[in-house]
Amino acid sequence: MSPAPTTQDPAAAGRRLQLTRAAQWFAGTQDDPYALVLRAEATDPAPYEERIRAHGPLFRSDLLDTWVTASRAVADEVIASPAFDGLTADGRRPGARELPLSGTALDADRATCARFGALTAWGGPLLSAPHEQALRESAERLAHALLDGMEAALAADGTVDLVDAYARRLPALVLREQLGVTEEAAAAFDDALAGCRRTLDGVLCPQLLPDAVAGARAEAALTAVLASVLRGTEAGRTPDAVAAARTLAVGAAEPTATLVGNAVQELLARPAQWARLVGDPRLAAAAVTETLRVAPPVRLERRVAREDTQVAGQRIPAGGSVVVLVAAVNRAPAPAAADGGAPTTPHAGGTPAPFDLARPVTAPGPFGLPGDLHFRLGGPLVGTVAEAALGALAARLPGLRAAGPATRRRRSPVLHGHARLPVAAARTARDLPATAPRN
Repeated sequence: MSPAPTTQDPAAAGRRLQLTRAAQWFAGTQDDPYALVLRAEATDPAPYEERIRAHGPLFRSDLLDTWVTASRAVADEVIASPAFDGLTADGRRPGARELPLSGTALDADRATCARFGALTAWGGPLLSAPHEQALRESAERLAHALLDGMEAALAADGTVDLVDAYARRLPALVLREQLGVTEEAAAAFDDALAGCRRTLDGVLCPQLLPDAVAGARAEAALTAVLASVLRGTEAGRTPDAVAAARTLAVGAAEPTATLVGNAVQELLARPAQWARLVGDPRLAAAAVTETLRVAPPVRLERRVAREDTQVAGQRIPAGGSVVVLVAAVNRAPAPAAADGGAPTTPHAGGTPAPFDLARPVTAPGPFGLPGDLHFRLGGPLVGTVAEAALGALAARLPGLRAAGPATRRRRSPVLHGHARLPVAAARTARDLPATAPRN
């Protein structure tokens, strides 16, 4: 795994990005619903996802040469099957030619992830926390430190952007602490990590050339910082250490920020649910699970067939791509009980069950981070840090409220990430949300 290329001819890369964007745009004008998802003009993609579901378990986007699914059964099969992987059989990332300068930090196959997993396990050579509880305690401490500053900003200005002030800064602090980034390297690490925020979206959607170039340079800078930090350490003597640390950092940082932002937006839109969390911050785990179900931080997952195979009655040739619509998969009807009874979590296909912190835990859980390829490394960190963030936020700012419309980034079909999430906080008890209703 090599650092992101930064020496490509920018003009040639820009032309290729424009051609890929034009192809996606043209496919959208031909009413291809997958192309309309990828166009990602900051609107809700759910209507296009539901149109894909209506085509059956596997939709073929002929113009974009991709199979797409909103089926839980197909998604589970593709993620689990050894016939599918993150890279082609000869180690190439699908779409690398169409999407130059899209970074390499998340390029990995199953074998690579297995090697990285040994380095990023609890208490392993790279992750200092010996277990999940230690990471949670560390994340809570850092969250409260950030909230000290956020409370001061709210008092001075009345509103803050929750994403930039809190949701994006917390995972950076946690990763900095876990990976042993020194104070001298902290600013460079934070800047480089922030510059990689478009990496996930760039895997499927062409970014503007200045953003693509900046992202590739940020990834190279992050690699250099981590190499410097790990040099001379026991972990640094492992050939995969820098690449594993980079994959963990890039794969965890922006999904955590997106998960926290999505959770806060969902909760503040439902005052009774926010009041439940305020009344019992231990419900932060339930808030994370519900957000993974209704507003996952990673909405699109691509796998490439390493050999000719069949899925849902369709032949997928070697090199063919299948994209899983994660949010749509989680809106699918739950499977019927083995005795032929009702689904365990009944809801109509395409209509998610209401966001509810009191929902009983059932199997299977939300499709997404835990079963994903590269998120085997970052998934536990994403969930744990998000829980700490939400619990601390509810404990410290019970009067939190939306202070204007949330806006989403353009060209962000994978994360559907926030551009801005303005919030304010009530200053008096009279302004606090209503008490949560009793069950």
